[in-house]
Amino acid sequence: MTASPFEWLDVTTECRDARVSSHGEEVRCLVNRERIRRRATGETMTRLIIRHPGVCVMIPFLDEDRIVLVRQYRPSLDGELWELPAGTVQGRQEGTRVVPAETPDACAARELVEETGYRAARLRKVGECYAMPGGGDQLLHLYVAHGLVRETQALDEGEVIDEVRAFAAADLERMIGRGEIRDAKTLVGLLFALGGRPSGLRVDLARSPEALD
Repeated sequence: MTASPFEWLDVTTECRDARVSSHGEEVRCLVNRERIRRRATGETMTRLIIRHPGVCVMIPFLDEDRIVLVRQYRPSLDGELWELPAGTVQGRQEGTRVVPAETPDACAARELVEETGYRAARLRKVGECYAMPGGGDQLLHLYVAHGLVRETQALDEGEVIDEVRAFAAADLERMIGRGEIRDAKTLVGLLFALGGRPSGLRVDLARSPEALD
């Protein structure tokens, strides 16, 4: 293994987000102030870094052409977004990092039912990417879900999802073009889902300023 070009001098945890569930304590993230030295030059820098166990993003196909989205209120924006269902992997703290305490497969299956009320007969991981590598290590695990069976939605405390709706691919393309889908993980997930079709992903980027209000 190649040695890191950086050496961590000290790490101070500024904030620890955890909650108690039926599974015990779940650590959702740490916000660390980390002082790092570049070995080649001796230069030091201090960064605030979010340490996270990861997030599963599900792309649920109700049928061959329709994908299920949720309309979710986000307190940070004081507004709602159309999003793919997603959820945080259960985590535990190891030193100054947060590591997964369950598999992404288990998280994806559980969170899909909780947010949409659908259980998938088939879940397949199609990719992964870092959400914001400049400020954290949150890894997105992307899953395609097929064979949806209706069950009961079971939202977490404080979670506000007012609508669960299936959209045709053509409608999703228009929504992206008009700026009506503005959640990054959802845009990435739809790129995986719709970009793999023979016709690809066809988005008209000519949109009115009103669509972005």
